[in-house]
Amino acid sequence: MLQNKWAWLLLLVTGLLGCDQPNSVAMGTVERDRMLLSAPVNAQITELTVSEGQQVAAGTILLRLDDRIASALVAQRKAELDLAQAQLALLQKGARDEAIAAADAAYQAATASAVEAQRSYQRSRQLFSEQMIGQAELDTALANREQTAASKLQLYQQWQQLRNGNRPEEIEQAQQQANAASAALRSAEKSLDDLTIRAPKAGVVDILPWKQGDRVPAGVQLVSLLAAVPCYARVYLPAAALTQLHQGDSVQVNIDGYEQAVIGTVRHIRSQPAFTPFYALNERDRARLMYLTDIDLPSDLNLPAGVAVEVHLP
Repeated sequence: MLQNKWAWLLLLVTGLLGCDQPNSVAMGTVERDRMLLSAPVNAQITELTVSEGQQVAAGTILLRLDDRIASALVAQRKAELDLAQAQLALLQKGARDEAIAAADAAYQAATASAVEAQRSYQRSRQLFSEQMIGQAELDTALANREQTAASKLQLYQQWQQLRNGNRPEEIEQAQQQANAASAALRSAEKSLDDLTIRAPKAGVVDILPWKQGDRVPAGVQLVSLLAAVPCYARVYLPAAALTQLHQGDSVQVNIDGYEQAVIGTVRHIRSQPAFTPFYALNERDRARLMYLTDIDLPSDLNLPAGVAVEVHLP
């Protein structure tokens, strides 16, 4: 009787010690990269081109949002760019030949008037010295001479301005205005293009929470896609295995429904535990921490997400 008692006690101690040993298998599931596509603006769904479970290629149009406001903004930005470019071209080309010729003719006329005013002033001075006219007539001739000389100088400067063209600073300012208008147009075109939701890469439409005609707020999820390939295993790695398994290591993976195991490659091991924070546990409990780990599976496998897997640990 005493021997049986000791045998049961030994079996219990052995079982308890076995509970503290790290597991030789990590459990998890097959996963695929999930792509969440959201609404860029508050708008109405005008067209829904796919359904849940449908396989789509990269670039496939999934749905369209109302683009009337965005299209009008693109048209406005395009008109602003055309105006800015026309103003730039006008400044770069300079004045017309006809305008330069007209300015030259006006300058020549002012030159003739200035010559005549100078001669008239000289005659007035001669007459004034002979006391044939008074001071008032001489002052009038002097003022006329000064006025015609100033007019001649003004018209000459205008003629030279037309011949030399616009200042480089004015042309640079017009160029920057055209650049700003071009950037605004590209931004408006990008906003318009964003209203057509496309698949970023090949996959399967997993969730379509909205239907055609619904008005969706900005930022809300419109489509959830599961990437077609590759699939990978996401398992919970015991803390005790962290020193034995590293990124790039090969591991044996058993997949539900597959008779033979496959070889996977450790892609990434999370640095933080998935459950209770490390600092809240004592030394005994730390062995029970689990770390999410992603393991790449062979590229020729085409498995649905959610299939259970077992990873054999070293």
